[in-house]
Amino acid sequence: MKEQGSSGMAGEGESVTLVDLKKKMAEFARERDWDQFHSPRNLLLALVGEVGELSEIFQWKGEVPKGLPGWDEKEKEHLGEELSDVLLYLVRLSDICGVDLGQAVLRKMELNASKYPVHHCTMPSSSSSSSSSSSMRNKNTVHHSSNNGNTNL
Repeated sequence: MKEQGSSGMAGEGESVTLVDLKKKMAEFARERDWDQFHSPRNLLLALVGEVGELSEIFQWKGEVPKGLPGWDEKEKEHLGEELSDVLLYLVRLSDICGVDLGQAVLRKMELNASKYPVHHCTMPSSSSSSSSSSSMRNKNTVHHSSNNGNTNL
């Protein structure tokens, strides 16, 4: 069993599973008598609200590079809080709906792998003829041979 702090929460740097989160969320709701309010509809609407709060963080920043250079710790902490809210509502919603989120994610990844096989995905070519340049293609742009380039993750 993992050692945890006095709050019962995993310490910094410890792994937390979806099962751990599901149990903690169920206990949290039960202790506060919130189960009565946790219908799928209510949880979905709360999740959408949290996604809105997450969106607000990026709303006026334009494109933000990976790693968030230039963001201070307070901004990153706020981002972590909003990402956490989204994850917690998603985990709770899946629990209330009886969906094993971990298994659903693995199944969806398998479906995506079948729908978008590697040999059907192409990377845009660079204009340089050197082999090193071709390996440095824009890795953020992937063109799919089906679905008009839209990806359903």
